[in-house]
Amino acid sequence: MNQGMLKKAIVILLLIAVGVFLVRAYWTEIVSVFGESLKMLTETRIRYVILAFSVYLLSVYLFAVRWQQVLSRIGYTLKATDLLPILFGAIFVNNLTPANRTGGEPLRMFWANKRFGISYTDAFITILFERLVEAIPIILLLFYVLYRFPSLEINFLPQKSILTLSSTYLLILAFLATGILIWVFREKFTVFLKDIQQNWKKLNKAFIPVLLLSSGVWILDVIRLQLISMALNLHLPLYIVASVSIFYLLLGLLPITPGGLGIVEGGLISLLLYFGLPLASSGSFVFLERFISFGLSSLIGFLYLFYYGGSEIWKNIKLQ
Repeated sequence: MNQGMLKKAIVILLLIAVGVFLVRAYWTEIVSVFGESLKMLTETRIRYVILAFSVYLLSVYLFAVRWQQVLSRIGYTLKATDLLPILFGAIFVNNLTPANRTGGEPLRMFWANKRFGISYTDAFITILFERLVEAIPIILLLFYVLYRFPSLEINFLPQKSILTLSSTYLLILAFLATGILIWVFREKFTVFLKDIQQNWKKLNKAFIPVLLLSSGVWILDVIRLQLISMALNLHLPLYIVASVSIFYLLLGLLPITPGGLGIVEGGLISLLLYFGLPLASSGSFVFLERFISFGLSSLIGFLYLFYYGGSEIWKNIKLQ
């Protein structure tokens, strides 16, 4: 076992140990909250859950249209429906690997190469272009969340003084963190930008469609979360729903557990508790969200992989 795997194993074991301790310490409260959550889930308005799932499927279809638009600019004539199995398969693999998209993107490149003859270089460049353009609506949504985010109050014990961290400071910290990350990974960014620059004349025509489609995907994500809240008869303001959407992305990027299991749920519940939701409501909301974005999406992705010979595809990816 290499050092990186050992560190991950230690982190996972520590998280499990902490989880077991908390469960034993708060067993009575957990049973009570579980009963309340179960009651809420039994009273769920199914039509909103179906609508939320339909919106999720539509967002994946927009991902397929977006990729199809980029590929068409460099000479590949495909339908969006041709790319849907690849995207769902990538979602399934993402849900099995730590850190969001680390496993799914190689699958997209390999599957596109084997099924449609798209070169690895072209597949990589188109995916990279998608991600770079998608960063624009993500950053705009992040700024909106930071602007609307309530002030953080940090109590220093045993003093009674309170440090208030306003949204302005959060914006400054976000800029500093972004600048530091760009500086640390400047060599990788340079290589990526050179690849994009070499193909920019072909890709620049796809910029506006990709930007609009990426924005549409994130708008649909917010709508989906709002529908889930409506299914539970929760009335969440827009900035809370947007915060959950952004926080979900950030938690999913942590390379700790497969698909962010435990990390995403705990983080989202903590966020909703911070916004004042009861624990039962927070847990029910996160359960329904993950049932759609993790459970049902994984099932569809698995079926697509199985139908198109997923075991062979996965073996070839591991070999390469």
